[in-house]
Amino acid sequence: MDLDAVSRVAVYDPGMNDSETSNPGYWSPPQRDGQPIEVIGHTDLVGSKSVSQRVILLAALAKGGSEIIGAPLNEDLQVFIDALVSLGLEISGELPGPLHVQGCGGQLPAGDRRVDLGANGTGLRFITALAALRQGETIIDGVSHRPILPLVKALRDLGCSASCTGEGPPVKIEGGSLTGGRVVLQAAVSSQFTSALMQIAPHLPGGLQLRLTGPISSRPYIELTAALLRAFGVAVELTHREIRIQKVEFLRSGRIEVEADASAAAFPLCAAAIQNGDVTVNGVGTRSLQGDRSIGEILKEMGCRVEVSERSIRVHGPPVRAISRSMEGTPDLVPAVAVVAAFARGESVISGVSHLRVKETDRLEVLCRGMTSLGIRAEVRGDLLRVVGSDGLDLRGADLDPAGDHRMAMAFALLALRVPGTRVIDPACVAKSDPGFFTRIEALIGQQETTR
Repeated sequence: MDLDAVSRVAVYDPGMNDSETSNPGYWSPPQRDGQPIEVIGHTDLVGSKSVSQRVILLAALAKGGSEIIGAPLNEDLQVFIDALVSLGLEISGELPGPLHVQGCGGQLPAGDRRVDLGANGTGLRFITALAALRQGETIIDGVSHRPILPLVKALRDLGCSASCTGEGPPVKIEGGSLTGGRVVLQAAVSSQFTSALMQIAPHLPGGLQLRLTGPISSRPYIELTAALLRAFGVAVELTHREIRIQKVEFLRSGRIEVEADASAAAFPLCAAAIQNGDVTVNGVGTRSLQGDRSIGEILKEMGCRVEVSERSIRVHGPPVRAISRSMEGTPDLVPAVAVVAAFARGESVISGVSHLRVKETDRLEVLCRGMTSLGIRAEVRGDLLRVVGSDGLDLRGADLDPAGDHRMAMAFALLALRVPGTRVIDPACVAKSDPGFFTRIEALIGQQETTR
């Protein structure tokens, strides 16, 4: 696949006509002759990256062929697929088209291999656990600041020879010796450690009895993994701190449709909130398995009018009140919700945010730096993010640097809609998860004349 094509996005410069492209180092919304930008319309979402990585891995471990429909085109998912293929697994098809995965029945090809997951933190954790099932040495590389040590320790406790560099990659796995059984895992840093172990558990001779200690970050992602394992025929017992998964002979294969990305839904819905707009996102609703479907509930708590069906969420702005809420389970929503809080009445306090410091970047630092550069009062104290809302009239435009983080670029795009003269630096970084992000935002701006 041509990853350069994945990375190309349309960008605009303040003051230019919509047909004039600018230096691709910046994005700002098409201007409306000094009038507030309205965000109105319907939008379809890409498939969920979180769901896609899980179902592709499980299909690769299953017996027989599986067809996966709706996996999105983005850098992270392509890197993940390339890593699986490098390990000898059979995956054909081009994103975003259907993928065919020929399962190995739990018997991974042997031999020494080296794979690089780049900035894909989920893929780094999942491939590390998967490598423990195969005979031979596997070196797994990736961005060095993404923690991996708790997972490495758990794999050692399960009988694998595993090591890492400090607390991060590269990781060295000498696989094929896993016994399974009971293991204790520190769960505060990332739910991906838990999900990684859960996905290999059906192929461990002793199954898996996993005890989670400490604060449990992003629990909805653990529940998502459990739901998908059940869809592949695996019995999962899940309580607050205990997970039990028995060994199975085979995971079952089949046709899997990837649901829409609930994390991606947050940004157009929050755009409607701050711009007094009216936006419906299709594909995410009460039937979604993803915890980030709670964005509708959060915006309703902030005073927006919200309508939720089985497969859609509609939001009418504006927000009218601040919130005090833990978002430990939904960290990907924090940047977008913080932007909405900047335009609600009162001081919002968002707790459970400390693990945002070990995402693609330190999201708390980048978010607060960007918001304060516009004149928004935002600060982090311990595990709390505080944002003081205002009407936004005294804010000043600035160039906002997302530090290469796709979610931060998306959050800063919301600020650019509200604060004239604001530009997002390096908009192409959204290709990590959603290369069509800016196109969809601009389409919602363009729909306002035809959807009233």
